[in-house]
Amino acid sequence: MIRRIGPEEYEELCRTVGTAVAEATPPQSVVAVVSKGDPKLTDLQDRSGLHFPSDADGRYAGFHPRTSEEAIAQVDTARAAGAEYLCIPQTAFWWLEHYQGFANWLGAHCRSVGNRPDACLIYELLRSPAPATQPGAEGQLRSLLDALLPGQALLFTIGFSSENLSAPGRTVTPLSRSSAFGLRRRLSDVPEQPAFVLVSRREGEEPMEAALERSLYAIATPVARRESLCDLLQVKSLDSGSRISRSPRVGDEPSEPPSPLDGEAADKLSKRLERLGLPGDNGVSRHRPARERE
Repeated sequence: MIRRIGPEEYEELCRTVGTAVAEATPPQSVVAVVSKGDPKLTDLQDRSGLHFPSDADGRYAGFHPRTSEEAIAQVDTARAAGAEYLCIPQTAFWWLEHYQGFANWLGAHCRSVGNRPDACLIYELLRSPAPATQPGAEGQLRSLLDALLPGQALLFTIGFSSENLSAPGRTVTPLSRSSAFGLRRRLSDVPEQPAFVLVSRREGEEPMEAALERSLYAIATPVARRESLCDLLQVKSLDSGSRISRSPRVGDEPSEPPSPLDGEAADKLSKRLERLGLPGDNGVSRHRPARERE
């Protein structure tokens, strides 16, 4: 939640941020500051301050990122402009809640050099945290998912367990490697929210069945790949025509394939639907009257 502060308190915050930056960074360093364009936050003693987000020249971009991915991309823009550190003042702490993927990415890829809850957080952009904080493949997976997945995402895994991959708002469900039909049915029934599939590509594992792989790539779009580790795909929006239908059972009415209607037949059907109080659709209706189904 954003806390409103008065002019005097804001002036004091700017001075405190300057002091914190001076304590955490060496002289002559270049510091990007989440500033909303305010020069008071980028006027740093013996250091060069850049606005964040910024354009290629370090000037305030004029808007906030829309997503965590855009915020992460802005770090690359800041680096290209010479930034060695990123400062997040107290007035911008809401970024860490709103851009959760960005916050997780900072923790995984940038070393924290200053943590002043009363003033700011400062990250070094040119060095990562100690490797012990992100061990092996698990750390790579967490970093990838936290950076790319939006909030409230559904994540299905093939070859990975759900342990240690969940996050606030993220639901993780393992899928079987054995059934292409089951995969398509499962992914066709996902709710209206972003859904992704994480596929293990680790060495020594059995390759995915060809039918399963074809089925997966027919209904999901590749997002990222980590060599010898995983593929991440996003499930496409599936309309009713692409959903799997079950096999017919005894007692089921036979399905009727749609057939084109000529002009006269279409006119008759439209008039009949009008008499029954049902809307027509250029002479083609998806539902038959109850009397006809009996």
